[in-house]
Amino acid sequence: MTITADAPPSADVPAGQRRLRRIATPEGVELIVELADKGTRAGAFLLDLIFIGLGILAVVLGGLGLTYLLKGWGLALGMLAFFLVRFFYFSYFELRWRGTTPGKRLLGLRVIERGGGPLTAEAVVVRNLMREVEVFAPMSVLLVQSFAPFSAITQLLLFVWSGIFLLMPMFNRDNLRLGDIVAGTMVITMPKAVLLPDLVGTAALAPAPASADAEAPAAAVAAPVVENPYRFSDAQLDFYGIFELQTLEKVLRQDKDGDGVRPQIAERIRRKIGWVGEVPPADTDKFLAAFYAAQRARLERKMLFGVRRKDKNDRR
Repeated sequence: MTITADAPPSADVPAGQRRLRRIATPEGVELIVELADKGTRAGAFLLDLIFIGLGILAVVLGGLGLTYLLKGWGLALGMLAFFLVRFFYFSYFELRWRGTTPGKRLLGLRVIERGGGPLTAEAVVVRNLMREVEVFAPMSVLLVQSFAPFSAITQLLLFVWSGIFLLMPMFNRDNLRLGDIVAGTMVITMPKAVLLPDLVGTAALAPAPASADAEAPAAAVAAPVVENPYRFSDAQLDFYGIFELQTLEKVLRQDKDGDGVRPQIAERIRRKIGWVGEVPPADTDKFLAAFYAAQRARLERKMLFGVRRKDKNDRR
C-alpha cells in the first residue's frame, strides 16, 4: 500500500479537504483516509497523560514505604517508574489495540504504517522511544531543576528543544511528529465501520437525477446479478472484516476493469482464505460477487449476536 498524497484530487475527494489522503493498496484499489487534526491529536495525548499520571500515582502510593526507606533514592525510583509506565503504556496499547491507546480510542484516532504494511512492533517501539527525545526527556530535566537549578540559558534551550519537536506536526503536510517520520507511521481518524447497502443482487445503484448540464455520477452503474456457483466455509469467510468488504464493494461498483485489477484481487483472496480451485479469468466477477455476498451474510449473522468485526485484524 502506498500513499499518493500529491496525486490530483479524484471524484471521491471533495475539494478543500486537505486532510484526506489517497492510499493505493497492493491490489490497486484506491482508498481514502483522513489525517487526524492537530487539536484532536493533542487532546488524545493529554488524555493519555492523565491515564499515565493515574498509573504513576498508583505506583508511587504502592511503593511509598519503599521510597521512604530508601530516602535519597526516592526521586530516582520515581523517575524510573515514570519512564517505565509512560513507555510501556503507549507501546502496549498501540500493539494490543492495533494502533490505538485509550486516549486515541476515545477521540477516534489510530496509528497506521505509512508504507502500507501492518503496524509492526518495531515501528511502535521506535515512535514511542522518539517521544522520549521529543517531550519527556526535556520535561524530566526541567522537573529535576527544582532540586538542582539550571542557568537561564539552559532552561531556554530546553524550552526551544521541546518547542521545535512539539510544533513539528505544524510544518509538514501530513502532520507527522518526529516519531512518525522515523518509524514510518501516521495518525488517521478512524472511519466508522458500517455495512453499506447490499450490492450483489441489486439491479442497479440508485442514480442521482440527471440535469441538462451535469452527467450522471460514475458510481450509478448497474451491479452484476449473478447466481452463486462458489461455496465458502465459515473459516474462509472469517478471514476478512467490514473494512475489506467495503473495499471489495468499491471494486464491484466500478463499471469497468481497465487495469485488470479484479483478477489480481480474486487471486489474492483465493490464496489468503485457502480456497482450493482455480478461478478462470472469465469467472472473476462471479467469484468476487459470490465471495462478497457470502461474506456479507456471514458478517451480518455475527452482528445479530453483537459481534462486529471491523477488519481482518479484529479477531472476533
